[in-house]
Amino acid sequence: MIRNIPFLIIYIFLSLTLTAQDMNVKPGTKVTIASGAQLNFINSSSLILEDSPSTAPSFLQHGLVNFSSGQAHIEQYLTKDTWNIVSSPVSDGIIEAYEWMYLIYYSESDNSWHYLNKPVNQPLNAGQGYFVWPYVVDPNGTYPASPDSAVIKGNLNYQDINLALANTDASPKSGWNLIGNPFPVALNWNGDASWNLNNVGAAMYIKDPVSGNYVVWNYNTGGSKADSGYIAATQGFWVRTADTTGTAASITLPESQRSHKSAAFYKSSGPFLPKQLLVEVEQEGKSDKTIMGFIEDATVGYDGNYDATYLYGDEDAMSLFSMIGGERYALNHLPSIEEYPVIPVGFIPKKSGNFTLTSEWMESFPVDIPIFLEDKKDNIYQDLRINPEYSFAAELNEETYRFNIHFTNPLGVDNVGSLSGVHIYAYQKTIFVVLPEDLQGEIYVYNMLGEIIAQRETSVGKVNIPVNADNTYLFVKVTSENGLKSGKVFIK
Repeated sequence: MIRNIPFLIIYIFLSLTLTAQDMNVKPGTKVTIASGAQLNFINSSSLILEDSPSTAPSFLQHGLVNFSSGQAHIEQYLTKDTWNIVSSPVSDGIIEAYEWMYLIYYSESDNSWHYLNKPVNQPLNAGQGYFVWPYVVDPNGTYPASPDSAVIKGNLNYQDINLALANTDASPKSGWNLIGNPFPVALNWNGDASWNLNNVGAAMYIKDPVSGNYVVWNYNTGGSKADSGYIAATQGFWVRTADTTGTAASITLPESQRSHKSAAFYKSSGPFLPKQLLVEVEQEGKSDKTIMGFIEDATVGYDGNYDATYLYGDEDAMSLFSMIGGERYALNHLPSIEEYPVIPVGFIPKKSGNFTLTSEWMESFPVDIPIFLEDKKDNIYQDLRINPEYSFAAELNEETYRFNIHFTNPLGVDNVGSLSGVHIYAYQKTIFVVLPEDLQGEIYVYNMLGEIIAQRETSVGKVNIPVNADNTYLFVKVTSENGLKSGKVFIK
């Protein structure tokens, strides 16, 4: 008889029948029941999968698990005072598992949320995702404090689960479906044929309860989820139909894609493809990320094969996204840099303060492609290849369209632009800008980090701008209502 399983790997072999009593599987333990094997629990004994804040057990069942009168008990350790997305790992679970917590489900047809409380024997549907809010102190002052974990009881899911997805053309959120991993083991979101994806986009979204935002993984293009496409045991997640105009959609949650792979319960450190840029904004330990890139077969609008539209997180979570054609994206792939050399980026802070913007994966682009950040509010350009980190201040309710990412040099090369009659050059430590008589505007001088080091109003004739620099290039930009002229000069 088996009683306690510590941190190890257990494999119950083909044709082996094992009798157990009160089998406790500790966090981090991996158990496999091979096809043809049986694990029989006698009397009222139970299988207990214990969870913890950092890791969970992994139970991969191919054979049979039989109970005389007991049940499987699966713990879900939950982060308190925030919404966790969960799914039931048993076929006959009930909402009583989340007693003294707030439990809701989503209706795509009218973009509405519904609370589940009484009666407590209402079923938890296998494959459906739920939002659950455990609390330290009940926000309404009615109920006792939530336990640290939910315990779901029943018979383990271990075979395919088929789901029809909602896709209501008239819904404000047409095609968004909240589903979940119905197994007590990780599930690989990889686009394998066993998923039987019918009109389902290639991206899935998992909520991070620490930041309050969503991490995203597209099995064709990658994403911001650090452990790639693995979905933790009992983790709920979002998918969106590829066609949001009402076309029928369905999905299989496949037993064949279960894996003992460790997956973070959000409760690749590098780009998945060439020519992808990850941009992250951070404040006080919380962050949001957006990814943009270029694929020859991509389209300008939402493409379910390559993109992921932006999904807002908690009410107090900041938002960062790219913007093309009126749509906001967490993953945005465009046909070519030549057609789209500038990608607008929106930012929504939820409190005023100082923020840090960091860019990664520049090495996935050819070295001759410039990558610049433009801060439209502060009129600052920064070469991200030289300095990938940018600090800025933001206020509540300011303009959302804050940044541009340039895949060309926005400060120009020697004397290019639409203004005729303007000439830019340097001698020793002075920049000279020759201007026509009728030009009214501004002259800006930037260093290699994109910081403004000098600014002048235009005037008739030659403008002299002394600079304090040695052996470096500076960028000069002349702006007016009639156009722009920019140049690069070398200061000895």
